[in-house]
Amino acid sequence: MDYIPRLLAIVSAALFVFGFETAGVVQPATGTTTTVVAGVTSFSPATTSTVAAPTTTANGAMVPPAARCGQWWGLALDVGWHVDSMLELDYIMWRESRCDPTQHNTTRNKDGSSDIGLTQINDRSWCLPTRWYPNGYLQTVGVLTTVGCSELFDPATNLRAAKAIHEYHQQQGQRGFEAWEI
Repeated sequence: MDYIPRLLAIVSAALFVFGFETAGVVQPATGTTTTVVAGVTSFSPATTSTVAAPTTTANGAMVPPAARCGQWWGLALDVGWHVDSMLELDYIMWRESRCDPTQHNTTRNKDGSSDIGLTQINDRSWCLPTRWYPNGYLQTVGVLTTVGCSELFDPATNLRAAKAIHEYHQQQGQRGFEAWEI
């Protein structure tokens, strides 16, 4: 069942990229269906639907109506994320923190580590000292400036850190989102 969110994200991205969006939601009060396909609206009896138009961020990025964490798209693009990664990043922010940068998971990891911020970056793996990175990986690459992980509660810092982790996996020949298992 883990493949279903991935499949939906891919279909949603394809529909968004090619400009096709359809909808039909039942609302018995009006008794009609509104269908929007490539900007053309048609009405038919039975149900009603409203399709939100894409919004634009402060830096001009288009955020599709289906984006769950669209409020963070502009910031993500500002810190260096590529627009092609935004649908997957949006899914990660929603799945990991429900778009809330204050989230701090301290109980779900079997190894006792915790996950922090929008993208739930693992402290043990990425910002605490290890034998390979005595100051922590994110400190070594210049994303974090202090010892520890508290800076990851800042949305911009968290998104920069997630991008550094994404790039690390790509440099290792893996999918960029490997750390989030998607």
